[in-house]
Amino acid sequence: MADGIVASAVATAIGGSTAILLAATGELLVEKVGVYNIALEGVMLVGALSGLIADVNTGSWVIGLLVGGLFGALFALCFGFITVVLRTDMIVVGVALIFVALGITDVVGSKYVGVSVPDPIPKLPIPGLSSLPFFGSAIFSQSLITYLAAALPFGVAFLLSRTRHGLNMRALGENPHAADTAGIPVVGWRLFYVAVGGAFGGIGGAVLTLGIIGAWITNVTAGQGWIAFAIVFFSGWRPLGVLLGAYFFGALSVLGTVGQVEGWDLPSEVFTVLPYVGTVAVMIIRAWSQRRRGGISWPAALGLPFYRG
Repeated sequence: MADGIVASAVATAIGGSTAILLAATGELLVEKVGVYNIALEGVMLVGALSGLIADVNTGSWVIGLLVGGLFGALFALCFGFITVVLRTDMIVVGVALIFVALGITDVVGSKYVGVSVPDPIPKLPIPGLSSLPFFGSAIFSQSLITYLAAALPFGVAFLLSRTRHGLNMRALGENPHAADTAGIPVVGWRLFYVAVGGAFGGIGGAVLTLGIIGAWITNVTAGQGWIAFAIVFFSGWRPLGVLLGAYFFGALSVLGTVGQVEGWDLPSEVFTVLPYVGTVAVMIIRAWSQRRRGGISWPAALGLPFYRG
């Protein structure tokens, strides 16, 4: 009985990490070209609501995810235009857009509160593997989106380290002036990857409403955009580190269930705040580690506006 509950908790951790993993992978691409989208929480909110509305009106979770990604990309492009093209402060603009997203989704989403999605994202057990003891139900009985999200960091790692375009992307984040001299359109590619990162964040938000919660509630992301943003720092800007970081925070989110099974004598509030405390702790440990090594691992031009010439 206990093993079954623990296996269910592991399955929940993996499935629940999908939204964060998608958003963090997209943010990694954005930061690799020298931009950090601090409005990621707002992007996920917009994607979550637009995806749910699309599912409710079309009865298709696929369309819901696509619409969530589209609106996430458009919202991220607002951030990109103001910061990359107009060269304004990324932190101020990002925080302001988060409040914009909170306001818009609160007003528009008020008539969708409590409305269940007609076509939630289905599970896709892998034949043969899903019947394995413990691991089958925990790992191989997830949705197609969860499998794709787990494979995505490997594709990003190949793109960044094994292709010429990946080299150009890293040049945009390390030395945009050298990239510009080589004929790479810095502003254009930065806007493109801001949109790509926004699409991933929007799809991640839609996964929350279409696959995890199955309905709309106000502020449905509840800080997951911030956690995804922190995971990129935690990973050292490495794709596989993003994968491990997302599952680490997913594990923290289900410790309460495991604690109940094991009889841990701790208040439930401890487990509720654990993912957020873990975020702060990881940021502190990472910063301390970087300081001890006497260097930085983030792209050298990260967050710096580009002025041609």
